[in-house]
Amino acid sequence: MFLRERKLIGVAALFLVVSCERNSSDPIAEFLKNKQAAVFVFLAPDCPLSQNYTRTLNELRTQFQSQRVEFYAVFPGEAAVDDFIATYGLTLPVLLDHDFRLADFFGAKKTPEVFAVDSKGRAIYHGAIDNWAPELGQHRTVITEHYLLDALNSFVQHEAVRIKQTNAVGCFIERARR
Repeated sequence: MFLRERKLIGVAALFLVVSCERNSSDPIAEFLKNKQAAVFVFLAPDCPLSQNYTRTLNELRTQFQSQRVEFYAVFPGEAAVDDFIATYGLTLPVLLDHDFRLADFFGAKKTPEVFAVDSKGRAIYHGAIDNWAPELGQHRTVITEHYLLDALNSFVQHEAVRIKQTNAVGCFIERARR
């Protein structure tokens, strides 16, 4: 893994390229050090739902950082993320998953799709951020279920997570045909 920092029109972005650690059997261990939990959010620059959720993700990251919960934006494949970060003001550390290593590790299929894990890599929650988009092309006027927020609140308060998994709604993660 190596780090790369860029200044993008007023937004500093930390890029972490994960494809360099091929010998590690656990590609997320490095991201869990000194953290109570981590949330890996798979995004795609051209996915409207990924675009729409950046503000929510930034707010959640701010809310949980003091409790040692870090959020990572994972971009699978050869995604061009610079414009996305600048346009949507994404403040999460960015993981460039060029070889789909993290996508394969988690079994990610859609964007946005979240995987929250504790400091040992055990699943806390997996699925949709909330129920704003019950299906592709449909949006609620009022969000009634905040799946990720509720799961993280329960986790940091040492309570049982009520809903541990939901179906992610979004764009399919595309892989080049070989």
